[in-house]
Amino acid sequence: MITLRHFNTSDVGQLVTYLNDKEVTQYITGAIPSPYTNADAFWWIEHANQSEYIQAIEYQGDFVGCISATVGQFEYANSAELGYWIGKGFWNLGITTEAVKQFCELLFNTNKLNRLYVSVVAQNIASVRVLEKNGFRCEGILQSASCKLDPVTGEKQYYDECLMAMVSR
Repeated sequence: MITLRHFNTSDVGQLVTYLNDKEVTQYITGAIPSPYTNADAFWWIEHANQSEYIQAIEYQGDFVGCISATVGQFEYANSAELGYWIGKGFWNLGITTEAVKQFCELLFNTNKLNRLYVSVVAQNIASVRVLEKNGFRCEGILQSASCKLDPVTGEKQYYDECLMAMVSR
């Protein structure tokens, strides 16, 4: 059973573990501190719980990841950018697909949003597939749109990104 909920202080240990895993953070935003500390996790929980657009993902009673939306401003106030991650031990179980489904339904039904989008690193095939299963379509490829440092060499790596979007039905 997959549930979306607020964060709890009991999630701190898992937040730190998951967000210090290079495979989990490989393609997600560089805004997440590295290394990720207990202080970072406590800050995040306080911040997240003040927003209706940030939810913890729970699977069979265990905290396994996070999903969020950043709502646009002005003429973009009816659309939001989706973001999510899940702990490696929970990959390939359909959890992320179901969490995205539940969160999109929530956003469309309760927040008057018309469009959701994600800019996902093209090499992140699993994430692209999660989005496609939920009705997102590729609107285009953003060439060399993001840059991350290679965790081993420290050299810059540029990634193409697929701009995936879904419009409320």
